[in-house]
Amino acid sequence: MAKRKNKIEKNKIVKEKEGEVEKEVGVGKVTIERENRQMGWFIFTVIAVFALVLIPYFWVESSKSFEFGNIDWVIEDYENLRIFHGRFLSFTNSNLYYNVFLRGDPRKNDIYTEGNFDSFKYGGIISVSPEVDSCRGELSRVMLDLGAFLKRGAGVGVLESGSTDEGVANESGRRFVTCGNVFDRTVVIVEIGEARVLQDDDNSFCYTVYAEDCNDVRGVERFMVKAVEDFRD
Repeated sequence: MAKRKNKIEKNKIVKEKEGEVEKEVGVGKVTIERENRQMGWFIFTVIAVFALVLIPYFWVESSKSFEFGNIDWVIEDYENLRIFHGRFLSFTNSNLYYNVFLRGDPRKNDIYTEGNFDSFKYGGIISVSPEVDSCRGELSRVMLDLGAFLKRGAGVGVLESGSTDEGVANESGRRFVTCGNVFDRTVVIVEIGEARVLQDDDNSFCYTVYAEDCNDVRGVERFMVKAVEDFRD
């Protein structure tokens, strides 16, 4: 009888221990599942936060790059200034990429143009009217950009300055240049008038850029972009 009692008590102890183990295992499974869920939510939250930050960032960055007029553009923002930085292959040098910097969005520059701006001869002249000659605004600054574009971007090489007024030309030691008296050079004339850019009917290597005032750079910028577009088409 004593042996049977001991056996019953041993079985009871074993079952109690097995129950405790099962209980511990059950508790462990619940804890692990809860921790896995928490980890899953943590990972999801981290991914969501990164998505909220990075997706707008990459969208904004991608919107700052575009192609227009056979030129690759990047929008560069500085303090109080936005620059449209364009890059294109030089007309005459297949190993040179030229950089142009505009103040206005080339996609929104709707200045009227007339002609096909793809005719350039070696040697260039920028001839300005007396009104432009007296300017001290943004038009004066962009004239430097125009000169650099003609010399290296369009590849005309040596560049001279001229005047559309013969008297001013003689007084200042410059060349008197109009579309009607110079045919052996690329000529760009800059005058004050209704904003537009025209290729001369009788001299395809001569272009006239009209600016509304001394701060109007749209015509010059339009000329440069259209020249690349037409030359590469």
